[in-house]
Parts: sequence; structure tokens; C-alpha cells
Amino acid sequence: MARREYDYIKGNTALAPERKRKVRKPDEKYKKIQRRKKIQTRNALLRNRRKNDRKYILTVAVVIFGLGFITISSDSKVYNMQKKVAELNTQIKQTQEDNEAIKVQLLKFSSLNNIQEKAKTKLAMSIPNKAETIKIDFSENYFKDLKPNTSTNSTKETNFLTKLINLIKH
Repeated sequence: MARREYDYIKGNTALAPERKRKVRKPDEKYKKIQRRKKIQTRNALLRNRRKNDRKYILTVAVVIFGLGFITISSDSKVYNMQKKVAELNTQIKQTQEDNEAIKVQLLKFSSLNNIQEKAKTKLAMSIPNKAETIKIDFSENYFKDLKPNTSTNSTKETNFLTKLINLIKH
């Protein structure tokens, strides 16, 4: 029996005749070309993966470096602030100690016995007795006849001082 291109079925039951294709064995050159293409596509995919991996690793490294830098800089700011706070605390303690020492000296110098002793020794003052004291009655206005000295250069303070000096002189 001879092979035909179409296998027909006699009668009207044939719906769509199919053409038989010849199956060829691929020759060696075609196989080599196909292998090369597969290898090239694999190599291209590997190169792209490597590039993407490098980009990914580089971005991760940059992000880690950036976060590390931010962390270290914020920590250094905190440490500097702690150092300043410690310095301020030592200054506060020193100032409090100085204030306590000044209070002690103030209490020492403000005692009446100390003031009396300094007045006697350094200023040659003495305690007046009844014979040396003079009593003045301020209920009457003894100074109503005095007229204040008015000058253009004097101020209220100097007027008050000049009045006191004039009172002491008279």
C-alpha cells in the first residue's frame, strides 16, 4: 500500500482531514545551535541575577551603614548631653557649698558681739553712757523754717544727702 498525503475516509463522515507531517531527525548543527542558545540564555539569566544580587547587597549595605551612622551620631549626642549634665551638677554642688560657706560667714559677722568688738577695735567706737546721750523729741517739726537748696545739677538723692549734711552741721 502506498502512502498518501491524506488518509481519507470514504463517505461523508470525514470532517477534517489531517495532513501527516514528516518527522525529521534534527541534524547535529541544529542541535548545537539550540544548545548554544540555551547556554547563552542561561548565562544571560545568571548575569542578570548576579547584577540584581549585587545591587541588592549594595543597597542593604548602604542602609545598614546609614542606620549605624545615625545610631552612633545620636548616641554621641546623648553622651555629650550626659557629660554636660554631669558638669552642671558638679557646678551646682560647688555653688551650694560656696553658698553654705557664705551663710556661715554671714552669721559669724552678723553676731552682735562680733560687731561690737570690731567697732571698738577697728573703729575706736565706744558705748555711750547716760551722760553722753542726748534725747530729741521728734513730735514737733523743728525743721519747718529750713528751705531746701535747689540747684539745676542736683537730684533728689543729692538733695536728701545735702539736707542731711546741713542738719548735721547745724
